[in-house]
Amino acid sequence: MGYKKLEAKKGAVAIYALLLAVALGLMLTARQCSTKRIGARADDVAGGDTLNVAIEISPTGLSLAGDTLSGIYYDLLRETCRRHGQPVKFHPYTRLEDALRWLEEGRCRLVVGDIPVTAELRDRLIFVNPVGVDKQVLVQLADTSGVAIRNQFDLARQTVYVARESPYVQRLRNLSHEIGDTIHIVESAEYSPEQLVILTALGEIPRAVVNRSTAESLSARYPSLDISVAISFNQFQSWALSPRDTLLRDTLDQWLGE
Repeated sequence: MGYKKLEAKKGAVAIYALLLAVALGLMLTARQCSTKRIGARADDVAGGDTLNVAIEISPTGLSLAGDTLSGIYYDLLRETCRRHGQPVKFHPYTRLEDALRWLEEGRCRLVVGDIPVTAELRDRLIFVNPVGVDKQVLVQLADTSGVAIRNQFDLARQTVYVARESPYVQRLRNLSHEIGDTIHIVESAEYSPEQLVILTALGEIPRAVVNRSTAESLSARYPSLDISVAISFNQFQSWALSPRDTLLRDTLDQWLGE
């Protein structure tokens, strides 16, 4: 595999991501929520009583179908805020690392996405009541030669890609201890989980770990992918807030519980 070929494919992924972000940005600036314009950049923070929300670009978070913004979490939160007269502004993200930095810097108060409620994250964040259940899965190319990963023990001495600062890193470290061998973990600072799945489908990286909902949505587009190996048990998924923002958490729990 030549170097130029690798760069071309990675470039295509980067262009795809850029076009998606631009399209979402154009759509977001054209949409209204509670009479407040919705922006697409974390540095374009709304003031006053507007709730700034970082929301993951994903099938469950925020996606673009034709000229329509959709997503289970996007629709749920937008409708909830509309019912209670709460202005809201959405800031799309692809890497959880970025969204948590915005939260720490005060650029947003709520991070919405498929965030696993792990002990490590509980040390840094507080969560609304769980909004779903998911698990982590291994994404690899389907293989008919018998050398593909068939179970967690086959990951010994293998290389796995995840997004940088992903909560899945700790699970892979724990799994390495459980199987008694090294798993080589590569934390990508450049690519989101969706992009890592695409790179795996293109054969540019050997395998990646993402949540099951992301893997299932993309495997429909890339039938050469195998997503059958689970890396974790089912985990609660939730939305994250700063530890000092307990009042907002309690309010959201009440609203969403309705």
